[in-house]
Amino acid sequence: MTIRDIYNILDAYAPFALQESYDKSGLLAGDPSQQVRRILLTLDITVPVVKEAAEKGADLILSHHPVIWDPLRTVMPPHPVWHLVRHGIGAICSHTCLDIAEGGLNDFAGDLIEKEIPLTDRQPLEALSDGRTLGRTAVLTAPLDADSLAAKLQAVFSCGALRYYAGHHADRIRKIAWCTGSGGDLISAAAEKGADALITGDCKHSVWAEAQNRGFTLFDCGHFETEVPVVHLFEQILHDAAPEIACIISEAGTAPFFSTYKQEGAPQ
Repeated sequence: MTIRDIYNILDAYAPFALQESYDKSGLLAGDPSQQVRRILLTLDITVPVVKEAAEKGADLILSHHPVIWDPLRTVMPPHPVWHLVRHGIGAICSHTCLDIAEGGLNDFAGDLIEKEIPLTDRQPLEALSDGRTLGRTAVLTAPLDADSLAAKLQAVFSCGALRYYAGHHADRIRKIAWCTGSGGDLISAAAEKGADALITGDCKHSVWAEAQNRGFTLFDCGHFETEVPVVHLFEQILHDAAPEIACIISEAGTAPFFSTYKQEGAPQ
């Protein structure tokens, strides 16, 4: 297998051509003809992740977030690309194309939610151009209040802390909407679809203000926490298409922050 072969597998699953105009998904570093025996899977390609890949003998890193966003005018040691080139490691990033794909990250997140919260009637949240969709909605088989839903979401996304605003229907949430990553701008779409709450991450202050103005329940489970499950989706895609390739989930690809916990008996 070559880097080009791996690219083609991912392109068949979530076509790179369907990515948003601002996105930089695709092969961002490396020689397409390079042989691949081992792949490191991660949410972000950071310097520690590239060093880990080199230490573990990975020929390719597969990430969700692009390692290059803006044109590079210099390539110096603080940038991961410098380390990719130095170690001869390729980088493929599958971002918004995987967010919107059928069976992509939002569907995968829905599967995780459904392990904790029985759901029915899954539907797309927002229609994009060319038949593409973003986010999902579903009906809970049994209503939950906001506190109970928050506790279950902490288990789903393994988030040490989450923030939420309890809106008008917070005592009886029957229909939910979700979008992994940063989907706070989908409050309006969620409300139009009849959802009682939106589950996402990385909400700006203005998004919280909108939720309060609308009286709409909003859960921020974290950008990292809602999207890091992508490594298991990558693992599944590659196992089905190329089982002979060794896939390693990055240990260095952790959240670049610490979460605080409210402890029982702690000073208020």
